[in-house]
Amino acid sequence: MGWFSAGNTPSSSDTFTEQEAFLAIALATSASDGNIDESEVKGIFAYMLQMRMFDGIEEKQLSEMLKKLVTILENEQVGGLVAVAKSSLPDELRETAFSCAVDIAFADGVVEDSEKELLNELQQILEVSDEIGGKIIEVMAIKNRS
Repeated sequence: MGWFSAGNTPSSSDTFTEQEAFLAIALATSASDGNIDESEVKGIFAYMLQMRMFDGIEEKQLSEMLKKLVTILENEQVGGLVAVAKSSLPDELRETAFSCAVDIAFADGVVEDSEKELLNELQQILEVSDEIGGKIIEVMAIKNRS
């Protein structure tokens, strides 16, 4: 059974802003190994604050978004969080969100099996083609070499 199986569909009627949806994909990737540590959160914040879609959003606002998403993650698990995010994320941002997820998974230098599984499923859920998905993975692997 995968992250997004029928048992992981959201029970809430939550919808996200574009920014929350994007942040939710990043948070889900970070949570895929069962732990979100402070350094990962700081990395996600730094990543998001560099993006145009987050222009004008203060770190405090980003913290509030994160709190909302963590609550949903705790209640509905990774699958529920991603389901709400997908329904709120514009089509033109799906490849970008997948790129962010891959970058986060590669950031610590080791892509765990749970992260690989999540990335495979995210690629399908976000409808990223195998060609584009492969290119994204290749570029992020190069970017994160140490």
